[in-house]
Amino acid sequence: MEYEDEFQLDFMRRTLKVVQDYQGPYDATLLLNSLLGLLIVPKESSLDRIPQDPLAQLAAWGVSPRSIKAFGRCQCGTAHPETLRQLVKGLRNAVAHFRFRPLHHDRKCVGFAFDDRSGFKAELNLEEMRELTERLATHLANELSA
Repeated sequence: MEYEDEFQLDFMRRTLKVVQDYQGPYDATLLLNSLLGLLIVPKESSLDRIPQDPLAQLAAWGVSPRSIKAFGRCQCGTAHPETLRQLVKGLRNAVAHFRFRPLHHDRKCVGFAFDDRSGFKAELNLEEMRELTERLATHLANELSA
């Protein structure tokens, strides 16, 4: 299958469809791969399109504010803002630099812990990852097609 002229937009739409349609036993792997793609592919041109929604509004994106342990600090020592955009930046850095690990319960992967060098720390369960992935893909696809 050929990609359309707008690679990023097509990539977002395909990722959303794959996540929504998948019914197999490897959901943790699929979600991590999908989140990786959504965090890395549009980073340079679309990060500014992610809202600066505050911590209290993360639930609207499928993430419990309790899942974010720390937003980290800038190199100058200033605390990062507690926003959706900063969450996405922290997740992007964690995934891009292989700073994540699976969380297990009864020998089954139930989510992932993420961290980066700035002190960002988050633990997302698979449902949060699914919701965030779907909402992020939808939001970015809508922004890119506008």
